[in-house]
Amino acid sequence: MKIETTLYVHRNILDLLNRGAAELGVSRTLIVKHLIQQMMSIDRRAYSGIKYQERDRKESWYRLHISLNEYEYEYCLDMRKFFKMSVSYILAWAVLIYLGTMIKKFVNGNLGTDNYRFVNYLYVCKIYDDSICWQIYWGIPQKLLH
Repeated sequence: MKIETTLYVHRNILDLLNRGAAELGVSRTLIVKHLIQQMMSIDRRAYSGIKYQERDRKESWYRLHISLNEYEYEYCLDMRKFFKMSVSYILAWAVLIYLGTMIKKFVNGNLGTDNYRFVNYLYVCKIYDDSICWQIYWGIPQKLLH
């Protein structure tokens, strides 16, 4: 099942996404998916409200429509919760941090072709005294398999 969603991106970020897509001959959506997956590995601890991108003139923004499968959509929602950032802001950050490296990997054939990197979702609930602890795994860790 495909889920249509919209990200609100600054024109500067859109220009970088467009150049990357043109250089690689792939869709912006594919680049967005890979970049957001890269952000999952960052240890981001925040204890405040959701952070959004800085304000700018209305004409500086673009609505980027993308299509995600249900797993990709779910991990975007999880990242929003854990990173305490809008998904649009997570994407902007990922473009600035990872786009150059991603292009190099793609050109060298090292990007990988796994479109369902996090198809296995694992939720574990543990109760400690009166506290409930949820663990969420994007993919199944090897040590849990043994």
